[in-house]
Amino acid sequence: MAGGKLSPRQKMINMMYLVLTALLALNVSAEILEAFASLRLSLGNSAISYAEKNADTQSSIKAKVNEEVGSGNKKNEKLIEWVSQIDAKTNEVINYFGEVVKKLEILGDMDPATGEILKKDQTELNYQYWMGAGSASEANDGRGSGEAKKLRETMNGYTDWANQFIADHDSAKSIREEFHWNHLAVDPSEDKNVPESNHSKHHKWEYFTFHGKPVIADLAMMEKFKLDIQEVHSELLTYVKTKLGAVTFKIDSLIAVDAPVSRVVAAGMKFETKLFVAMSSNDIKPEFIGSGISTDPGGNSATMSMTAPGGFAKGQTEKEAGYHAVIKVPKADGTFEELKIEGKYTVRKPEVVITSASVQNLYYNCGNLINVDVPALGEFYSPKFTASNATVLPSTSDKRKVTIVPTGKTCVLGVSSLTNGQNIKIDDISYRVIKPPRPNIHLYVAGKEFNGASPIPAKSSCKIVIDPDTDFKNALPKDARYMVTSIDLLSQRSLGAPSKVQTVSGNGKDAVAGIPMDLGNSLKGDAPGTKIFFKLDKVYRINFQNAKVEEAFTDRDLYIGAIIK
Repeated sequence: MAGGKLSPRQKMINMMYLVLTALLALNVSAEILEAFASLRLSLGNSAISYAEKNADTQSSIKAKVNEEVGSGNKKNEKLIEWVSQIDAKTNEVINYFGEVVKKLEILGDMDPATGEILKKDQTELNYQYWMGAGSASEANDGRGSGEAKKLRETMNGYTDWANQFIADHDSAKSIREEFHWNHLAVDPSEDKNVPESNHSKHHKWEYFTFHGKPVIADLAMMEKFKLDIQEVHSELLTYVKTKLGAVTFKIDSLIAVDAPVSRVVAAGMKFETKLFVAMSSNDIKPEFIGSGISTDPGGNSATMSMTAPGGFAKGQTEKEAGYHAVIKVPKADGTFEELKIEGKYTVRKPEVVITSASVQNLYYNCGNLINVDVPALGEFYSPKFTASNATVLPSTSDKRKVTIVPTGKTCVLGVSSLTNGQNIKIDDISYRVIKPPRPNIHLYVAGKEFNGASPIPAKSSCKIVIDPDTDFKNALPKDARYMVTSIDLLSQRSLGAPSKVQTVSGNGKDAVAGIPMDLGNSLKGDAPGTKIFFKLDKVYRINFQNAKVEEAFTDRDLYIGAIIK
C-alpha cells in the first residue's frame, strides 16, 4: 500500500483496508461494499479531526511567535513563514484529492440528496479512470495513462518536498534522520509488506492498487491517503515546534479531570466528555491522546467523542461501555508527565416507535405501509430495514416509512441505523400475517340492492358489485381493488338445466364500482316466474403493485339467483 514511517494508528488503518480488500477478492457482497462505505466515513472523520488538530498546532505556533515578537524577540519570526509554506503545500495536495473524490462520486452515481454511493460495485469505469481504457492501461511501462500515475507522483512528490524542506532548514544529521519520510506509493516489488508469493508482486503500484477494485473501495482509500498526508503534515509542524524552545514553568502537582456531558447515551449516538488538567497556565499546552479527541480552543482542554456501541443481548435495554485517554503535560525540565483517565458510561437501547393502520398484524401479499421511528436518535437516524418471509420496499421520500409485502405466516422486521459511522442494530419487531378478508358480492337492480326474494323486471338494468371489507379498504385502499373476468346470465327454461343467454366481460372494469348488465331482450319470451342466475367466472383482488390475486370463492358463492316478473 505505502512505504514510509507509520504510526501505530496508521498501521491499524492499513491493516483494516487490507483485510477488507482480501474479503472483497473472495466475495463482492453487499456487506463488504457497505463495510467499505463505513470505513470511508470513519477515515473521513479521522482525516477531518487530524486536519483540525494540525490547524490548531499552526495557530498555536503563530500565536507563540507573535507573542515573542510583541515582546521584542524576533528570533523565531521566520517560523510563521515556514508554517505558511507547509500549509500551502499540504492544501495543494488535499485539494487535488478532493477533485479526484468528486470524479469517483460521479462514477459511483452519488445520490445528491443523501450522499450515498448508489453504484458501490462499479469496477470497469473505475479502472478506466485510474489506468486508462483498453491498451492505454499498459502505457508508461505498466503505469497506465489514467489518474493513478498522477496520484502516485503527487503523493511521492509531497514527501520529497517535505524531506527537502527539512534539508533546507536544518543541517543536523540527527534531525534529518528523525524527520524523514519514505514514498507513500511504492511498487509491490519494493514493498516488504507484499509477500513474494503475491501474483501481482511484479506489477506497478498503479495496477496493484486499482485493478479489480469497486469505486467504494477507492473512495475509502482516498480518505486513507488524506490521513497519510496529514500525518506527514503533523510531523512537519512538530519539527517547527522544536524551534520554539522549552517551557520555563514549574509544576508541583497535576490532576487529570473528565466531565461527561451525560453518563447515559442511546446506542448509535455520541458519548462526549471534557478532558482537562486541574490547574491553569498560559505556557502549558497539554497533549490529549485517545480515540475521538479534539482539542478545545485555547489548547488547555479537549473533548472526547465516540459512538456508543449497539449490540444488545435479548431482553437487554442497558449496558456499560468504557473509555480511556492520556494527557501529556510538558514539564520545566523538558520531559512530560502522563496523566491517565479511565471512565464508564451507560448505553441505553433506543426505543422503536411503530405507527401504521394495523400495528399488530400484516396483510398477506399486500403493501403494508409502516412508519418506523427512533426518536432518541433524532436527525442521526438513518434506518436500514430487513424482514423475514417478506419483501421490504423503503420509501423514496421519507426514510422512516417502509412498505412490507409478507409472503409467509409470520414476519420479523429488523431495524438498524447507520449512525455516526456504525451500523447499530436497534430492534426486531414480530408480526402475525393474516389474509385479507374476503369481499362480498352484491346484485343491484335499478340502483337498489337486490334483497334475494322479490321478483325483478325482465328488462332490468342490473349491476354486480364486489364490496371490500370496510376495515381492510380503509387500511390498504390500493390493495382493496377487485375485478371479475366475466359474468354469465343463465335462464332456466322449463325443467332443464339453466342455459346461458348473455355474457358480459369484466376485463378492465372496476368491480368495486360495479359491472353493469342490461338484461334488455336477453329474457325475451321467458314467462314471469322464470328463474334466472348471474354466474361470476373468477374474482381477483388487484394489489398495490397491480398484480392479480385470485379470491377463494366456492361455485355456490359465485351464483346469484332471481325470479323475473
